Amino acid sequence: MNSRLKRLKKSVELFFNAYWLKEYYMLLKYHRLSSSGAKREPMLISIVDSKRQGKGLTDRFKGIISVYALAKAENIPYRCIFNHPCQLTDFLVPNTYNWIPRPGELGEGVAEVRIRLLRKQETIKRLRKTLPLKKQMRVYANLDYLDEINGIYQTGYQWGDLFQELFKPTPVLESQIAMHRQNLGKKGYIAGVFRFQALLGDFKEYNCRPLPGEARRQLIETNRKALERLARNSELPVLVTSDSITFLSEVREMDNVYVIPGKVVHIDNVEDAEREVYMKSFLDFFMLTHARHVYSIGTPIMYRSDFPKYAAKIHQVPFERVML
Repeated sequence: MNSRLKRLKKSVELFFNAYWLKEYYMLLKYHRLSSSGAKREPMLISIVDSKRQGKGLTDRFKGIISVYALAKAENIPYRCIFNHPCQLTDFLVPNTYNWIPRPGELGEGVAEVRIRLLRKQETIKRLRKTLPLKKQMRVYANLDYLDEINGIYQTGYQWGDLFQELFKPTPVLESQIAMHRQNLGKKGYIAGVFRFQALLGDFKEYNCRPLPGEARRQLIETNRKALERLARNSELPVLVTSDSITFLSEVREMDNVYVIPGKVVHIDNVEDAEREVYMKSFLDFFMLTHARHVYSIGTPIMYRSDFPKYAAKIHQVPFERVML
């Protein structure tokens, strides 16, 4: 009897956690029951808003590029709505493809819209089952499906090429990038990226717990020494990016090291911050895209961030993980 109750409980949990149920719940909660009456063009729409947790900036970009790649392979119109925790258009604007919805283009009624949640889905098949589209499909995705799409459609899409088709920095962000590249010198620079999450106690992030005092100090020292070796052996200056202001404060005065000033945040854990706070994440990302070589450095207890890996993909910069 006990095992039967456990199986029943598991079945109930799976039912209420099923993506299709969440999708219809969101459809009914956030969209009008009545239709405008106007015929809406079917399209794929990437959504990054407050209705679903999006994880980090890189995960948001992964989902966006994947949905755009599918739209391109199927010759379907594509749009992107990114308004949480910041407006994407404060930092990035359309480049060669205009992904901004046109006035009056989007449907808001339940008869015009469908929702697909692809979080934690290892394949894009749930989205492909909706093809050919008959309605506007709003997609929440945070994984990279590009290899799967290339395999299905026999396309040779490159992640960096697709990113550059969609995005270019705003003039304000571009001026910041140009200033720091000039500060680093005409010969260029390499980059070292250190991802600590909450280990050094800088902020709260998911279930990561800060280390006790002595272990925290040892972790800083291990990574500081690794950076010292990299900077000493490099003819080019080393741009250092990190999610830890504690670590950046420790290394900003080191020889041959360059640290961009500014507050550091994880984009999924801060809401309603000043624009300059979010600007630092986009600035770090684009500075990595222009490096000669990108190193992701850390110990086994540190997070293997994809932030530097995907930044390096934009201009096909050599990328390397260094385990300490």
